[in-house]
Amino acid sequence: MKKIILVSSLLLFCGCAAVHSPYDLYTWCQNMGSSRLSSIGAKAQDPATCNTELDEDLADRTPRILYIPRDVAMSPVIAARVIWVALGMTEPPF
Repeated sequence: MKKIILVSSLLLFCGCAAVHSPYDLYTWCQNMGSSRLSSIGAKAQDPATCNTELDEDLADRTPRILYIPRDVAMSPVIAARVIWVALGMTEPPF
């Protein structure tokens, strides 16, 4: 039962990026780092990366719901960033 609750909460948490607007994702990128697989590491919080991703998101006409698999793949990284910021009170290095 605990595993079902954990998996459900992870899917709910990671699915959130797919339903937010590009501007919300831009703010998220500036605060927590990029939610894309291609932007893990030092360039995750780079302002140029956030600006590029905002431009790509605004130009993209694909329905946001189709990005849920990407969000599922990024959920461990996003969860680690949230824990790092909550416990360390600093910017995550990844």
